[in-house]
Amino acid sequence: MNETYLMSLGLHVWFAKALFWLLGVHLVLVFVGDTSKFGYIKRLMYFLPTYYLFMAFVFFTGILNLAILHFSLSLSVVLMMICWILLIPLGAIGFKRLKQVRISKEFGAFKRFMLVKICTEFVLVGAATIFGVML
Repeated sequence: MNETYLMSLGLHVWFAKALFWLLGVHLVLVFVGDTSKFGYIKRLMYFLPTYYLFMAFVFFTGILNLAILHFSLSLSVVLMMICWILLIPLGAIGFKRLKQVRISKEFGAFKRFMLVKICTEFVLVGAATIFGVML
């Protein structure tokens, strides 16, 4: 049982780090490229499933670890859950804004919003990782 927990914990940390790096890629994709072309929006639309897949991996391995620990909640587990739950509406709002910018073509406001959104997600993922390691 201990080996299963250690493997799952290692995967959980690895997926959290990958999610952190994917946020960096997302930031680059938002600010690099010509917004006048349809490829800009298409590129972001193609990237988002990968980001959400890694969010799901973090969730799955976290739930698996929680089950292995017999659902015993500690402060670090609760804080990681709160950070993860806050990522969900941020992703939904960002996707809604991406769909709106296809029609409105207001890329300046979209980029400012995405900068705030992605920086907030950086803070949440970083905080959850620090909470998990330190507490």
